[in-house]
Amino acid sequence: MKKKEVGAPTVIVRFLPGTAEDVAKNRAAFQAALEMGLSRLNGCKTAVEPDWEGNKENYCSYRERKLKEQEQSGE
Repeated sequence: MKKKEVGAPTVIVRFLPGTAEDVAKNRAAFQAALEMGLSRLNGCKTAVEPDWEGNKENYCSYRERKLKEQEQSGE
């Protein structure tokens, strides 16, 4: 059976109004969902720190902490 050509998909992007507090709550909820899902997959508690765009301080502090942990463990 031959597939019908339907053309290019339509993508609609909407930006909802929100405060910085709303963004922080959504990010916290997303992070919690990631941690719960990965913890179930791994079979043990798993921490996740997403690198949010525009949050260079979080990324830099996370990277520094991970490098120190690796040095201490001898990896």
